[in-house]
Amino acid sequence: MRVAWYLGFGWAAMVTLVASGVAINRLDGWARWAFYVPFLLAGLHMSIRFRSFSTQPWRRVHSKAMLTYGELATREYVAAKKENRDFDVSIPCRTLAEQIFGQNRADEFGSLLGDERKTYYNNLAASYPQVFVDSVKAERHSIVLEGVQRDIEASQLGPDIVIAKAIELRHNGLEAARYLHALLLGRVR
Repeated sequence: MRVAWYLGFGWAAMVTLVASGVAINRLDGWARWAFYVPFLLAGLHMSIRFRSFSTQPWRRVHSKAMLTYGELATREYVAAKKENRDFDVSIPCRTLAEQIFGQNRADEFGSLLGDERKTYYNNLAASYPQVFVDSVKAERHSIVLEGVQRDIEASQLGPDIVIAKAIELRHNGLEAARYLHALLLGRVR
């Protein structure tokens, strides 16, 4: 079971926390105090990641989809290498769409993997400008929104468009806009 997509942290953090806790209780002297560092760091990491996953619903959709995409991209990379061709990002993106939406809806949303991707993102930015200009002075709103449009135009196809549509369908357009904002700021992991 993969807990990282649901809780925000994986098994490594949990094992570190438990192992350090056991060591703290079993050891004496300076060794005991040395295990407080990984214990506190793992606990802090787990708390921050869990809080992020609890307060930002798009993170769970993104994390679960990226686990699937990672497997699909690896499969495409191996196939491309075997066939002596370049990696084609549209193949794992299409397969991801089929796995998330089902075959019929993936066909319906297939245009997002092409020319409609930038239009979709621009519509999100236009529909929910407050997401992008939050805590920005009013006189700078238009500059920020123009920057968002430039970034969207410069972006390339990736799994993010499938994930954004999944977030919109699962939650709403506002949450998809928050995801886009986090993408543009490089805050998506």
